[in-house]
Amino acid sequence: MKHAPKLALLVAAGMASAGAQAADFEVSENTTLTLGGEVVLNYLYEKRADGDNSTKFVDDGSLVILGGSRDLGNGVTAFVEAEFEYNMLGNNDDIKRDTSILGFTGDFGEVAIGASDNVFEDLISDAVDPFENATLEQVSLTDEDSMITYYSPDMDGFSFRLQGRHKNESDNQSSTEVSLIAAAEYDFGPVALAAGYDSRGSIDANDSDNEFTSQDHVVGIAAVAQLTDRLEASARFAQENDQAGNDKDFTAIAFSYNYGAGDLYGAAQSYDPSNGSSTSQVAAGVNYEIASDVLIFAEYGNLDRKLSDGDVEAGDTDKLGVAGLIYEF
Repeated sequence: MKHAPKLALLVAAGMASAGAQAADFEVSENTTLTLGGEVVLNYLYEKRADGDNSTKFVDDGSLVILGGSRDLGNGVTAFVEAEFEYNMLGNNDDIKRDTSILGFTGDFGEVAIGASDNVFEDLISDAVDPFENATLEQVSLTDEDSMITYYSPDMDGFSFRLQGRHKNESDNQSSTEVSLIAAAEYDFGPVALAAGYDSRGSIDANDSDNEFTSQDHVVGIAAVAQLTDRLEASARFAQENDQAGNDKDFTAIAFSYNYGAGDLYGAAQSYDPSNGSSTSQVAAGVNYEIASDVLIFAEYGNLDRKLSDGDVEAGDTDKLGVAGLIYEF
């Protein structure tokens, strides 16, 4: 659930967790298996930039999470985790793998191999994203597969994350896409600062038939502050570049207020593309925990998209309203 405090997420280390509500089963002295998941149901209204509006009742990413860990001795633990998406409403019978990682943790930090979260998204994009569904527009990042990630241990408040992606982009495996991502943060206590970089890949051959097109980098900085026991505020600036010189700037602020049984939250963003019109995007939401591990929420977002803008496509959402339910197990 995204209603967890962003400061806690910003300073959290690694990915060796299969979810807050997952159940652990000790199968031997050194080995533990984990089972968990969540159901996510949304009723949403989308107003498209081209006027093709829709109202839908959908499964928005229900998951089954399987994992396990084993103590290898000498302070090293190995773990594996996999998430499988399914449709609770039965609209299709597809089950597909989402995240899947093999990792090792110890005093050295953590190493994870597989389809893991982009560390730029973890520390920069997510800093101003308290939403379940009404997320404001974000920079385009390296795909989250074929990753090797290193999470450093906490060093008196400072930590960093390094990530590389090597993906074969054709059946004959003659060309590859390589990306380098890095992020670092410093926790001052009530305030945490972070910076991130994503190269978004490079190509190893000038093959006109190759579908992958090299992009320029993405950079960003973020700050998250715990203003009171209940109120949290955050800010982020990110810049996305490409080889054609079509740069995009994203400047955003967000807040989250815990009123006891849930949270009130919102965000505002200035989106400024170099070859299009600047827009102001806003979104707000509220959630309520009706029972242990059962959350209901409502969100609204205005992404200020108009089809006349050269940076907007016909299928892009202009305005979004959603009511949803999440059950974690």
